[in-house]
Amino acid sequence: MKILFLMDSPEYLRFFDTVIEELIARGHDVSLTVGWGRERKHVGLEGLRTHVRGARVIGVAPQTEGVWADVAYRYRGIMDFVRYLHPTFAGATALRDRMKRKILPSTFRWLDAVTRLSPDAVRRIEQALMVGERAIPLSRPIVEFLRGEAPDVLFLSPLVAAGSPQVDWIKAARALGLRTAVGVASWDNLTNKGLMRIEPDLVLVWNEAQKHEACEYHYMPAAKVVATGAQPFDRWFTKQVTRDRDAFCARVGLPDTRPFVVFTGSSVFISRSNAEVPFVRQWIGALRASGDPLLERVNILMRPHPYNFQGWAVDRLTDLPGTSVFPTQGFSQLDEANRADFFDTLYHSAAVVGVNTSAMVEAAILGRPVFSILSTQFSGTQEGTIHFQHLLPENGGFLRVASGFDEHVHQLSAQLADPEGAQAETRRFVGSFLRPRGIDRPATPIFADALEALAAAPAPAPMWPPAWGVALRPLILAASLPQSVATWVKKWRKKLGKPSRLIARGARRASRGARSATRELNKAGRHASSRVRWGAKVAGKRLQKVVAKPLRPRRD
Repeated sequence: MKILFLMDSPEYLRFFDTVIEELIARGHDVSLTVGWGRERKHVGLEGLRTHVRGARVIGVAPQTEGVWADVAYRYRGIMDFVRYLHPTFAGATALRDRMKRKILPSTFRWLDAVTRLSPDAVRRIEQALMVGERAIPLSRPIVEFLRGEAPDVLFLSPLVAAGSPQVDWIKAARALGLRTAVGVASWDNLTNKGLMRIEPDLVLVWNEAQKHEACEYHYMPAAKVVATGAQPFDRWFTKQVTRDRDAFCARVGLPDTRPFVVFTGSSVFISRSNAEVPFVRQWIGALRASGDPLLERVNILMRPHPYNFQGWAVDRLTDLPGTSVFPTQGFSQLDEANRADFFDTLYHSAAVVGVNTSAMVEAAILGRPVFSILSTQFSGTQEGTIHFQHLLPENGGFLRVASGFDEHVHQLSAQLADPEGAQAETRRFVGSFLRPRGIDRPATPIFADALEALAAAPAPAPMWPPAWGVALRPLILAASLPQSVATWVKKWRKKLGKPSRLIARGARRASRGARSATRELNKAGRHASSRVRWGAKVAGKRLQKVVAKPLRPRRD
């Protein structure tokens, strides 16, 4: 089998590296390409070559260019926003606001006035927009690239990024009669990003909950959605601790080997580090003032999110005894040393606390009790996200959620006194959410089996865009014209940079000067007019006296 992996960025390798290694071990020809190769998240193109042996790294994939690239991006942005009008997302205000800010064209911001629509209404609108998507022409560079590669399977992830150009790849693959598969990268992808917008031949998800989300919110046929388990976590079931407790505590800066609680940081979207730092300080203060001897003396390790560490690089909590921050800078999640540090952190911890992060899932695999505290500043990224609900006990989860610090202190104190109590809940969650095919059965081979089955199935017949799509293109272009003009003006204003700002500033000053001069002229005019009227009045009175004097009767 010849399979081409197209990932949005190099960092997505951490979700599929075990699958790629499995396919290579089975003798398949694997090629890797990415949508962009920036170094923003520590894993560049060299990272692909370093972390996966035996795969052919192509590099950055061809891009759709020209007018239709911009039009398609904005058009898909409308589709991404409309999905948040579904009543299920009524409480997801932070997700909706992010999509509006990130991609909704300004000429369609009026959609934000719509509070919600019925599920049927959302479905009808989205399906109508999907028809319009078929009218957007194919990307010739992508078609030619795929024709040259001729893979048996084109695998993409995540497809649900805002305005994702990966839609162009599935359209091109359809035209060439190539098989397509999409893999869910993370536990939150189907409910906190955009719409799939187009139907691949196969959608690979973790579990039945995600299968429901793919069918209900992305309109995928159930027959095309397969639950394989969560392959990114397979290594957690077999990984061994790399340092004993003494060596680990010394490495991360804890003062001794007493039990410690780890606070795991969240991504920038969930809780920016400048908000996370004061929240963690308040949390530590609540533990120290709890009156519980164990919580008053327990060590605390703060582990920042690798892409949200800036605040922690400045404030390392050095003024708080028994507390340490590790690591204090960003890192690659594919690096084996960092993976070992993360595993050892959770392995040696007595409990894990966080706002809303996938580290909670990894802690559950190790059977550690996990806690979260609801806060008004994070309400939109806690209760306001659907994936957070998967972790709650009433939904088969394991997460102990407190409404405030007092309740949290009570929960944490009780759990530390009975460390075995959380293991039944975590094991149940792991069995249903991460390994639905059997808790002792790895997901990676099942994932690879599904791709092999797709490659063995008959290839789909080539399906080029319909002829009637040409008639819709002028309408789509006309609808995007106002936004295109606004974008063009903004782009050139930015390109001109400082000179344009100086010109604008000079124009503003000239305008103010003209208004000031006009006011002065008006004032002078009013003053002159007043003086003229006064002079005329005096002259009139004097003239009246001169004329009237001879006519007065004389007094003898």
